[in-house]
Amino acid sequence: MTCGADDGLCADLAQIGELLKDGDTKAAIRRCQTALIARPDDLDVLRLIALAHMRQSQFPEAFQYLSRALRLAPRDPGLMTALGTVKISQKAYPAAMELFQRALKIDHAHGDALSNLAATYTLLQQPGNAKPHLQTLARVLPYSPQVHVRAASNAVAVNDVADAIRYARKAVRLAPEHAPARLVLAEALEANGRFKQAKFQYLAVLTTEPEHATALSKLLSLKATHVAERHVRAAHRLLDGADGQDPNQVPLRLALAQYHDLRGQYDMAFKYLQTANEIRHKRHAFDSAAQTSAVDRLIYTCTASALSALPPHTVRSEKPIFIIGMPRSGTTLVEQILSSHPQVAAGGELPTLINIVRQIKGAGTSYPEATRGLDRATLEGMARRYLDKLDGISRDALRVTDKMPFNYMHLWLIAALHPDATIVHCRREALDTCLSCYFTSFNEELQFASDLDTLGRYWIDYCRLMQHWRAVLPHRFIDLDYERLVTDTEGSIRELLAFCHLPWEGRCMKFYESHRGVRTPSRWQVRQPIYRQSVGRWRNYERHLQPLIKVLHPQRTRLRSTATDTLGT
Repeated sequence: MTCGADDGLCADLAQIGELLKDGDTKAAIRRCQTALIARPDDLDVLRLIALAHMRQSQFPEAFQYLSRALRLAPRDPGLMTALGTVKISQKAYPAAMELFQRALKIDHAHGDALSNLAATYTLLQQPGNAKPHLQTLARVLPYSPQVHVRAASNAVAVNDVADAIRYARKAVRLAPEHAPARLVLAEALEANGRFKQAKFQYLAVLTTEPEHATALSKLLSLKATHVAERHVRAAHRLLDGADGQDPNQVPLRLALAQYHDLRGQYDMAFKYLQTANEIRHKRHAFDSAAQTSAVDRLIYTCTASALSALPPHTVRSEKPIFIIGMPRSGTTLVEQILSSHPQVAAGGELPTLINIVRQIKGAGTSYPEATRGLDRATLEGMARRYLDKLDGISRDALRVTDKMPFNYMHLWLIAALHPDATIVHCRREALDTCLSCYFTSFNEELQFASDLDTLGRYWIDYCRLMQHWRAVLPHRFIDLDYERLVTDTEGSIRELLAFCHLPWEGRCMKFYESHRGVRTPSRWQVRQPIYRQSVGRWRNYERHLQPLIKVLHPQRTRLRSTATDTLGT
């Protein structure tokens, strides 16, 4: 029934709309229920009562009314999309995606369906799958800065820097004072090595919002650039007025730590660094005992005999190059060097292997114990899935890198799935590595670096596991020392290329000229020629690092793992 046919219905819908606008969802539900007594099949009222229930997080009720409406109008893409959003709220993501896809089959340009389908893929950390839907959405809504910001952010996530810059520039043209547009443009420009242009975007945000926390923290973290004192004062004002729950506290303090570190003010830098990490550790303490247990299980389960007992499979490829090691050990630099070779494509930090690990389960067992029951078909399926991901990055490249550092936990599985793959283990002096991790803002699941004692224990577990892999997988990986790489660059690169079965390529010596996107914290370093300033950096903070040194001291005299003894002699 339309409003033109019933003035009473028009009045009801208008009043319900006003109640929802005012936030009085309970009254809106009562009015809808009254309207449904007289008009039980009215689609507009069913939509509104479902919306009201959703706003109260009453998802079963919303599902009931939307399902009822969809039975009355089975080809209504708007109803399908609304029902899909209920499924998202219930974390029923496959069902939600099916509804959005059904809606798009009926109306391929349905904005809400495109937006929600892309959002679902983003929630599932699948930016590659979100990409085509955001591209279509940007064509459907060409004048929406918010849509172009989303498309740019997603392009950054898949390391498509050129697309990210294109979308972000369009968003800035549409809304020059829209801070998210300038910030995502700056992020893409930084990934592309265009740091001066990124700085301009941060300053543009601060021109209209002088105390914009994200713009300030990004600006203060930029290397080799002058930062006006007024921006430092603005950061201090924000911290002075912040409470313990302020999400800007940590990034601002880490940024001020970087700012003072770059200027040689090490005591001041550590003051901000320590406070930031204390907040992070309090919010998300890392479970060192669980990490030690996980390493113990890997050492006990993933043995040479268990590897040889697995059934051989026929999915073989030399395409993967795994670059592993502790974070901040030089993995980004090594990938930058290798990807400068014309036969190599850079994959970045791929979550693919870790996602495969999470799906390995057995009868009453989980990873790693469940690996003992893997049959040939399962091994081949997992190997193909990984290789398909590499083909998606580059079908033509002879080799593709995967520089997820935490893959060091899964070298046994790598050997089982990809016996012909190349593995490069990046090593760096322990205290330099740990200090660099302490300076880095990892995500919530990886907060091993927010406490010096915890960080030291994590390092020891890492070294124990690498020692085990050397015994189980002899000659399967190369140890590439960061210190040697910066002192004997050509010799190290020649050795690296030979191990990867790649011919010598002079462009690898000029890795810093590459224009590929780099999103890791090393994005500035890999745009510079090799420099040695970071070797021995820990000595600037020696008196502050005593808790870390105390943890490491019983196991070492030389704080770096070696091929013969992972904790030193």
